[in-house]
Amino acid sequence: MPHLRAPVHRDLRGGLLRMGAAAGNFTGTKPDAEAGRYRRLNDYRMEHIMLGGAEVAGSGAPATGLPRWRQQVQFAVGHTLNDYYSLRPEVRRETPVQFLLERRWPPKGNAFPSLMHYWDVKQAVADELMRIVAGSYTAEIPVMRFEQWHVPVRELEIELAVIFQLAWNSKLTGRSLNIQKFMVHADPQVITGFLHMANVFCHKAYGKPAETIAIYSLLDGRRQLYDGAVMPLQESLDYVRLLSVFLEREEQAAGCVKCSNRRSDRDEAQVRGYGLM
Repeated sequence: MPHLRAPVHRDLRGGLLRMGAAAGNFTGTKPDAEAGRYRRLNDYRMEHIMLGGAEVAGSGAPATGLPRWRQQVQFAVGHTLNDYYSLRPEVRRETPVQFLLERRWPPKGNAFPSLMHYWDVKQAVADELMRIVAGSYTAEIPVMRFEQWHVPVRELEIELAVIFQLAWNSKLTGRSLNIQKFMVHADPQVITGFLHMANVFCHKAYGKPAETIAIYSLLDGRRQLYDGAVMPLQESLDYVRLLSVFLEREEQAAGCVKCSNRRSDRDEAQVRGYGLM
């Protein structure tokens, strides 16, 4: 595997850190002078566009096409899982995840269509989170926890930035990570985009595919599990290449409409860091 710049991650709880081999067996940490010149492709921009997001100058509209209650619930879920997996495994076993969810859940308000809907969503999400955390990685510590990681992709001349909600080291030879992504309600286009971006990231950062990528749809209790080895790298590179061109055109068009009010990368990462779904 050629020398790669050490993947950099932005801890979404604050601070910009450079990581070496701590999160896996990276084969190269030599700084890549060319990578700093590459345009960054952020996965949250992909989700924003796939979900029909658009910022209209002066409209006060939400940043995505999603209902505001789903954005609030996703944010609460992200914080809750971050709180939970910040604990040591022996402490997690004694800490009900629904207790942590209660601290993060949005207050009753006009974001939800009705009070009944508010309570139904809260109960469904709490039940699903309890089921998930009780059945996976109960004695392990995640190697990535709500962080944004960057890696250069030289053949595409981009820097790929992906937010991993939770990722765990694989114990299988020739595999890198077990990745978990949590959505309030899964969207097929967002899933496809994330799978290809995660596949490219794992190959470029680790030199090998993920073991599994699990997508959880919390409101309907579904889990979709993908084997990282069955996704051809070239297919993912082609997808990311097209996505990069598409997002660049979208951003250029948006810049013409609202060029004076762009958020910084850091602000956008913090706002959307827990996912849009």
